[in-house]
Amino acid sequence: MIEPKRVLRALAEHWNLLEPLSERFDGGTLSLGELRQQLAAQQLESTPQDITALLDVWIRLDILVPVAKSPNRFELNAQIHDFLAYLRREHRLGLCLEIEAYLRHLERLAGHIQDAFDIRDGHDLARQLRLLDMRVRDVLKKLDNDEQALVGVAERAKTSDRQIPLRQRYAEVLATWDEYVEPMIQLVNADGAFEQGVRKVETVLLRLLSEQARLGQLVDDDMLLRTHARILEMQTSAQLTLRHARELLLPLREEARRHNAVTRGAALALSVIRRKGIDAVPQAAMPLFTRPQSTFLGSASQVEAYVYALARFEPKPAQFPKAHKTHKGEPTRAPRTVKEMLERCEDALPLPDLMVWLLEQEPEGATDELLYWFSRLSREKRFKRERLDRRDYTTREHLVSLRSFALTSSRETSPGLSPEPAASPAHAS
Repeated sequence: MIEPKRVLRALAEHWNLLEPLSERFDGGTLSLGELRQQLAAQQLESTPQDITALLDVWIRLDILVPVAKSPNRFELNAQIHDFLAYLRREHRLGLCLEIEAYLRHLERLAGHIQDAFDIRDGHDLARQLRLLDMRVRDVLKKLDNDEQALVGVAERAKTSDRQIPLRQRYAEVLATWDEYVEPMIQLVNADGAFEQGVRKVETVLLRLLSEQARLGQLVDDDMLLRTHARILEMQTSAQLTLRHARELLLPLREEARRHNAVTRGAALALSVIRRKGIDAVPQAAMPLFTRPQSTFLGSASQVEAYVYALARFEPKPAQFPKAHKTHKGEPTRAPRTVKEMLERCEDALPLPDLMVWLLEQEPEGATDELLYWFSRLSREKRFKRERLDRRDYTTREHLVSLRSFALTSSRETSPGLSPEPAASPAHAS
C-alpha cells in the first residue's frame, strides 16, 4: 500500500510540473526521453540527475506507471489522472450504458432490500440501503460530470478555428449526439429503463415505510426517507441533464446538417452549370433577389436558402396532351346576365307561372341559382305579378315548395291599381 500522505505531498509539491504533463498525457503516452525533455524545458536550472531523481519518485509513488509491453513509455496512473482532471475542472463524457448498468444494479439492490426485510434481517437491510445510497450518489456524480462535459463539447465546437470545415468542427457534436444524447433520450423516456428502474426502487422503499409502521422498525425511517429523496433527485437530475444537452447540441447539430445540405445543393448546381450552362438551373429555385444583381447579390440568408432549395429541388414531370385526344361535351356556358334574363322574361310575357318558366329555361340550373332569378324577376318593377297557390317544383337537385307568381306587363296595369308588394322570404319555403 502506498502512503496517501506521500502521494498528496508529491502532487502538491510538483503541481506546476504535473499540470502541463497531464495535458500531454491526455493525447497518449510519453517515452522516457520525451518526459525528460518536458521536465527540462520547465526546470531550466535542473541537472539531468535532478530530473532522474524526480522521475524515480513519481514511479515509486505510482504517479507514473509503465505501459504494458513498452517499459520505456509511461502514462499517468488512471486514478491520479482522474484526480488531476477533477482538480482542473475537466470533465470527460462517459457512456450512456454506464447509467443503464447503474440502474440495473439499483434494481438488484432493491430486490436484496426486499429479501432482507422479508426475513427480518436488520443488519443486511441497513447494509443494502447504504449500498443503494452510494450507487445513487454515483449516478448523480456521473450525471453532473456528463452535463459539464456536454458544455465543454458545445464550447469547443463554437470556439474552434473558423477555417476548418464545419463538418470537422462539429464532428464531436455529431458523435456526442449519436452516442450519448440519442441513447439518453431512449433511456429517460416515460417508458424507458430509467423511469422503470426508479419506479421499482421507489415502490420497494415506500412499501418498507408502510410495513415498518405496521410490523415495527428494522432500520431508521430517516435512512429510507433520505434514500427515497435522493432517488427522486437522481430522476430530476437525469431529465435536466437531457434537457440541457438538447438545448446545447441540437442547434449545432441542425446547423451542421443544414450546412451539409447546402453544400450538396451548391455542388449539384455547379455541376449542372458546368455541363449545361446557367440556363439549365431550374427557374423555380432561383434566388428571390429584390434588386438587380448588378448592384445587389443578396444577403447571406437568401443565398443559403437558395442553395438549400437546390438540394431538395425535384422538377415536376411535364404532361403533354395526346395528339388524338379530343375534348368531349360542350364548352362551359357563361352565366346569364340580369339584362339578358329581363329581356327574355319580357318577351315571354304573359307568364302563367314564373317558376315553371325558369325550369324550362334552365333545366340544368342549380337550385340556388333558380331561386335567385325567381326573386330577382318577381321584384322587377316593369312586371305586374299575381300570387299563385303553393305547389312543389322539382329542380335538378331538390324538391322546392313555394308560392310562385303569374307575371304580366306593368303597362297593362289600371291607373288606380298598384302592384302587389314584394313577397317576403317567409312566403317561400
